[in-house]
Amino acid sequence: MATSVAKKPKLKKGAGQLARTVRSLVAITSLGVVLAVYNAISLRRDVSVAIGPEGKAQELFFVGAAERPDISTFFKHLTPSQRLAMSKNVGRYTDPELAKLCGKCLETFDPAARAALTESLALVAKAHPSAAAALLSLPGSFQQIAISTSLRRTGDAALPLVAKQFSNGDARPNAIAFLVATGAAAIDPTLPYLDDANKDVRLAAADTLGKLHARKAVARLTAKFSASQNDEQLAYLTALASIGDPSSEGLMRQTLLDATLSTPHRAQAALGLGAIASREALATLWKYSNEPDKSLSASAITGLRLAGDPALHLATSGQIALSRPAILSVAAGIHSPFSDSLVRSALIEPKSLVIAASAAGNRPTLVPDLTKAVLRLNSDTEGDQIDTILKALSTTTEGRAQFKLLENQTQNPSLIALCVRRSSLRR
Repeated sequence: MATSVAKKPKLKKGAGQLARTVRSLVAITSLGVVLAVYNAISLRRDVSVAIGPEGKAQELFFVGAAERPDISTFFKHLTPSQRLAMSKNVGRYTDPELAKLCGKCLETFDPAARAALTESLALVAKAHPSAAAALLSLPGSFQQIAISTSLRRTGDAALPLVAKQFSNGDARPNAIAFLVATGAAAIDPTLPYLDDANKDVRLAAADTLGKLHARKAVARLTAKFSASQNDEQLAYLTALASIGDPSSEGLMRQTLLDATLSTPHRAQAALGLGAIASREALATLWKYSNEPDKSLSASAITGLRLAGDPALHLATSGQIALSRPAILSVAAGIHSPFSDSLVRSALIEPKSLVIAASAAGNRPTLVPDLTKAVLRLNSDTEGDQIDTILKALSTTTEGRAQFKLLENQTQNPSLIALCVRRSSLRR
């Protein structure tokens, strides 16, 4: 007699899929737990090494951390005392890679940590100035303050390495700013880059030399100007205008007078003549101060203001015919006792009162004269003129004090209202 074998019941298809899904979820969850535990252990170990005693393990950790994409987050999540300890500990070593680590961590808002990192970076920069100079490509202001401080402590040896950063578009603006802030010592390291094959590098060098007022670069910049055109030529002209060397006067005057050139070229030439400030240069600028081309006339006026009192002395000498409004338009941008005297005398004349008041801002010595001018006017019919004077008074502490005196000492309601209105506009 045949023995019958009991068959196992088959799971339904849906139930099998559910079981596999549950097993997968359990496996994933278990893996996640394992990874979380591992990461927590690794984090504690990394923190312990970073803030712990000096040694090879700590040095290797810092060197490796320079390339870790998460190092900024790691540093951010440390406690303030831990950030400070790590920042100081980096200074124990001088590996060039540590400059990059300092640069990344300098993003922190923790001022104590930034100060310690700056000290550590200065030590690395002293041993490897090129590594510190490469950090000029970083965008953060906190970072750049620390980087500049560290490079500054390295001394003039860092200057050629900073100038080398002209070739890095991200670092270029910071390199220019650093060299300009350095002063005359940066001229020689910058000069060779005027002949670089890269146009952007040449222009960066020209910009730096112009801002440094490097007279020893004038001959080379002039040659570059003559051999170039368009925007590159304008860059060399701008540098020459900033330097303002008397030997460039002929070039500047020729450029300004050449109506075939672009307005930016001629405008820069006007600024250059103002920097040179010879009698002939200033006479030319006065001629163009009333030019129909407003951009050109504005540049001529700026050039005259740049020259200062010599421009005003020539204007009032009787050697050239100029209107009082024209002279006051230049005097408005010059703050000197002589300029003050010109504005003061114009405040007395009814025809020039408004333009003189417009030029009288930020001049404490003229507060008494402005106050007298207010009291001479009729506040019911000459309110616009009074408001122009009050606006000038509002630009100085002494002038603002006059508002209260006018409000308290006058019985004129309309004048009081004008004073209150002008005071409220400053709040």
